[in-house]
Amino acid sequence: MKKWPLLVALLATPLFLAPITELAYAAAVMSKLGDLAPFEKMASDTLVLIDKGDLGGARERITEFETAWDNAEPTMRPKNVDEWSVIDDAADAAISSLRANKPKAANAKATVAALIHALASPAAL
Repeated sequence: MKKWPLLVALLATPLFLAPITELAYAAAVMSKLGDLAPFEKMASDTLVLIDKGDLGGARERITEFETAWDNAEPTMRPKNVDEWSVIDDAADAAISSLRANKPKAANAKATVAALIHALASPAAL
């Protein structure tokens, strides 16, 4: 009988800690530039298209990324020029690889993967 409260506590603890853990993770992942999730989504979509062999679709999606990134520059860049520059350089490489006269899937995949990495941890690069 005395073990009943302990059992309840052990079973209930994950329910109460899950939201706290998620918030801590989100805060740790958040860049000084702000929420980069929309950009990560566009870059990931681009990589999926490359993996499917749809380089034309990937070029269109990376162009959408470029437009959104350029539109966000006036707000994001002043927050942290170094992080912004890391991502911008990676974005330029990914964009160039998909806009080449004869884009190569392997090169596009590598540069878009590097962009995704830069978005995930711009301060670490």
